[in-house]
This record gives sequence, C-alpha cells and structure tokens, in this order.
Amino acid sequence: MKKTVLGGIAAALALTSLAGCGDEAVEEGEKSTYDANVSTSVGDWLVDQAPKGVVHNAQYGTDDFGLSAEIGIALAEIGGYDEEIATIAEAVMKHKKEYTSPGFGTITSAGATAKALVLQQNVDASDPGLLKQLEDTVAENGRIADVLDPENKKAADYSNTIGQSYAVWALTNAESEEAAAATEFLAGQQCEEGWFRVTFTPDAAAADQTCDADPKAAPDADATAYALIALSAVGTPETKKAVDAGIEWLKESQAKDGSLKSATGNVPNSNTTGLAGWAFGRAGETEAAEKAASWVAEHVVACGDDAGAVAYDDAALTEAEDKGLTKETEGMYRLAAAQALPSLVYLPKDATEKSSC
Repeated sequence: MKKTVLGGIAAALALTSLAGCGDEAVEEGEKSTYDANVSTSVGDWLVDQAPKGVVHNAQYGTDDFGLSAEIGIALAEIGGYDEEIATIAEAVMKHKKEYTSPGFGTITSAGATAKALVLQQNVDASDPGLLKQLEDTVAENGRIADVLDPENKKAADYSNTIGQSYAVWALTNAESEEAAAATEFLAGQQCEEGWFRVTFTPDAAAADQTCDADPKAAPDADATAYALIALSAVGTPETKKAVDAGIEWLKESQAKDGSLKSATGNVPNSNTTGLAGWAFGRAGETEAAEKAASWVAEHVVACGDDAGAVAYDDAALTEAEDKGLTKETEGMYRLAAAQALPSLVYLPKDATEKSSC
C-alpha cells in the first residue's frame, strides 16, 4: 500500500534528524503554501525500489547499501515514512561490515561509515562501535581518511568533501569530541568565493589543506550543497558565515528556471538542483528552494509503472516516458530521486502542470 506523507510539509520541516535545522525553517502557518503530492509520489517510488530495505542493482547483480542509506536519509527529511526508514536502517546495519569495509585494500571507508551512522541516527538507534569506527578515521586536523591495508599497494583513500559532510553531520548529531575538528576541516574546503571543492589536498600531511591554498581547486555545486546541509546543523557563528557565503554562490549559480548544473556535464540536472534546493531550504532561502523544487518536479515521471521516478535531465525524462526504465538505466533515476526528494517539500502549489494520470 502506498504511504501518504503525514501532515505534508509540517512533518518535513521538523527536520529533527539533522540535530536542529535552526530558526530558518518555514513556519508552521506557511505549510499550506506547498504541495506534498509530488514528494509523496517520489517517496513511495523510492520505497518500492528498496524491498526489504535494500536496493538491488540488477545490472551488476549487487545490493547497493550506499544508495539504500541515501533513500532512508531522504525519506527522513520529508517525514511520514518511519516504518520504511526503520526497515532500511535495519537492513543496512545488518550488512554494515560489508558496506563500510568493502575490501580491495579498504579496511574502513570513512564516507560509508559516516553515511551509515547518519541513517542509523534517524531511527534513534545507538551503535557505539560504528561511531568509534568513524571517529577513528578523523585525523588530528579533522580530515577524514579511509583506513587502508598497508599490504595492498593499490589501495587508495577516496575520502572527499561529500564524505566529510556526512561525517560532520553524524559527529555533530552524536555530540562527538571529534565534531569540532571535522567541522573546522570541512569549513576549510570552502574557497573565498563561497563554493566548496570536492577533492581534498592530495598530500594529507600538508600544512595548509584549505581550498584557497589549492591552485587547482574547482567549484563543485554538489559538494557545496552537501557541505552547507551539514554545516547548517552546527549553528556556530563561524558555520553560519560559511553557510551564508555558500548559499549566495549557489543562488548566483541557479538559472532563472531554478536549475543548477554539476561540475561535469554542463547540463541542468535533478541531482544538483535537488541538493541545492535542500540546502536552500535549510538556510531559509525559500524562494530559491521553491524554484529548485519546481524544476525538479518537472522532471518527475508522472505516469505508468515508473511514476515517481526522477529523471536526471530532459533527455532522461523523455527516455523514461517513451521507453520506461531498464536495469541499465534505473540506477540513474533512483539516485536522482534520493538526492532530489528533500527539495520537493518546497514545491509550491500549482507549480507543475504534470498530468495526474
């Protein structure tokens, strides 16, 4: 049975899962401004993609615990899916070693550990071992790093700003002693113009590992949005300043139609636009959030078996409507839906002319 989002935007704007959104959230009296129908459609579709709590990648024959966690986190942001989130969290935690210790020279994936912990925190569960595992990836300067097998010469650290953002989110929620250092390091990945880079300084031992010290640093809207979502939960004067600067850069990057482009591809897309809309909403920038949500909503498949899927871009929407999703393409729609869903709580009524079928 399909699940209706309880209370529409009211539940979504509580946002208790992020340890406090602050005073910037939309007031309760404004909830009637927004339309929960599209977010419900997307949320229901995502639940269907994770039977028994796990997304299965049919193309490669593997279970995708990372995407499963993202779906659970996204559902928590809009509210009304407590049982489904609990099912996802239970399934991911049942496979936490497989997910956070993937092998191939990686003993502990810092980013996966952080994401799993954020998911678990949404069901008020406690796993001191997982928290300790994350804390052990945090260096003295606050930078997270994968724990590698010294005997495997091909092992590499894949930690980046997105993983660091999840770490700040999880450590802040847990009131960890490592939260302050991790937050300071994340803030350092913001360049003077307000954007964040996605990759860290290659030399983890470098004295200055800030974005401004890196001549090769490049802006990344996705990394910027993730960082702002995490930093908005911290609530210090320093993080508020960083969030304000980042939001201004995202607003300048937003097209008139509400869309944003990723660092690669140079195409307006639902992933980047949705993440930015999520960040806008957390920062109280409702006008920008509404524009982003409206663009995302226009890329939600409205009819047929795939109703509720979110297309990455215009071409993907046409393909979904003409041919439907396949095992080779469904992953793209799932990821877009998971990353864009939280933005849809800011969808104004009558913003889309999509058929109700």
